[in-house]
This record gives sequence, structure tokens and C-alpha cells, in this order.
Amino acid sequence: MFNKKLLPILALFVSAMAICLSVKYFLPIPGLKIDFVIVVNTMLFVVSYFNLRRISKMDITKPTLMVQSVMLGSLLKMIIFAGAALFYATQKKGPVGISTLLVSMALYLIYTWLEINTTKHK
Repeated sequence: MFNKKLLPILALFVSAMAICLSVKYFLPIPGLKIDFVIVVNTMLFVVSYFNLRRISKMDITKPTLMVQSVMLGSLLKMIIFAGAALFYATQKKGPVGISTLLVSMALYLIYTWLEINTTKHK
């Protein structure tokens, strides 16, 4: 069963992947690790998908549960990415770079904003 609330997040995932792949192959930007951004984008999509599935099964008549669920989703997302950053740092693949971190943080904020907006309009 396909959930229509997934469409904005799926559209963001596909458009971000298209932009990343076009930058990687046609317009390389020095200092930007596109492979890192692709992994972050994929991880954000998967976590947002599971958060939306979890929130869609909730009772919407209790607003405090909805707020707690959105906060829990954000906390889980941050824990997952902290663990991934720690794993990346222990692999000694070199510094990530400020531009790569800024792009990744922008993707995180957009995914979180979309996730909150789709849960708000249930």
C-alpha cells in the first residue's frame, strides 16, 4: 500500500540524488564529497520513511503523543547520524570539509521540515 504522504519526501530524495549525480559527473565542485552527500541523502530518506510509517499508525486525537513522536523521530535521526559520523571518523578517510557538512545539514533540515509538515496535515 502506497502512502501519499511519502510523495514529498520521495520527490526530495529523487531530486537530491539527481543533483548529486549531475554534480559528480558533469560539474565537479572542488572540496565537496558527493559520495558522502549521497550516503547522507539515502540515510535521511530511509529514516524519514520509517518515521512517517510509525507516525501514520498513531492516534491523532492525542496531540501530545504526536509531538512526542516527532521529537523521538528527530532524536533517533540525530543518534543515527552521530553514530555514522563517528564511524566515518574512525575509518580515517580524511576530513569531510565544511561545504559537504553544510550541504548535509541543509538536507537534514529539509527532510525534517517535510516530515513535520506531512504529519501536521493528517
